[in-house]
Amino acid sequence: MKKWMLSLPLCLALCGCGMLLERSYSSVEPYANRYWDSGAEDTLRSETYQDLVNSLLLLVEERAEEGTIRCYEEANSYIQAQRARSEVRRETTLGSYLLSGLTFTYDAGTAYSTVTYQMTYREGTEDLDGLMSISDSQSLLDLLRLAVREEHEKLTARFSYDTPTADVNAAVKALWRELCLGEEAVQTAADGDAGEPPPDGEPEAELTPETEPVSPEPPPEAGGETEPVGLFPEEPECPPCPWTIRFYPAGDTAEIVEILLHEQWPKAQPVLGPEG
Repeated sequence: MKKWMLSLPLCLALCGCGMLLERSYSSVEPYANRYWDSGAEDTLRSETYQDLVNSLLLLVEERAEEGTIRCYEEANSYIQAQRARSEVRRETTLGSYLLSGLTFTYDAGTAYSTVTYQMTYREGTEDLDGLMSISDSQSLLDLLRLAVREEHEKLTARFSYDTPTADVNAAVKALWRELCLGEEAVQTAADGDAGEPPPDGEPEAELTPETEPVSPEPPPEAGGETEPVGLFPEEPECPPCPWTIRFYPAGDTAEIVEILLHEQWPKAQPVLGPEG
């Protein structure tokens, strides 16, 4: 399913997790006219659970540190307030990416309840509208190569289509291995060239029977033939990928991916071969 950043009314109705996106809407009213409570200044009004989620998303989008919502009818419940907190914090793109904490206090009343949410935000986040939009994991690798080359500490991008997180993890780790083993492969090729026969016109010196060294044959192994030694060089070692990969929201598919480049190649510690 393709996702876009929409104008404020549509964003409030559709932004975030799959639960919200799968719901249908027959009309969208101007947010300020519908959700602000006329009976209390700076207070939002919710009559349904969806109103409560949308009101909370508005507060997060504005990066408010605190917001009060009056909950009527279906939304008038501590359980609904708790559900909305969990959905916005863990299942919506906006909340999972921007928030580091979300708590609330609940005050029950006769006709309505009052819920006051407190929000804390992650440092170093970007506006979702400003994130680079990519189509698949291959596009992510192109950006990642550029980020490594330019020595960026972090790469954040947004997928236009749902992309399996397993594919993203595998692609990033494959790129790390490719970068690590690049110089090892060059050195291995150089070592292989050293064992090539000399060019024409420079024949190797012939050994006389008196000077020709005699190599003792290895004893045959029981039940089979001996296997040539040294024909299959060991594969160069590569340390585990040190980059941290985060997805927002966390799940089987990725919408926003954030990669922390703790260590970069080739400026990182050199990879040691089998000889240490």
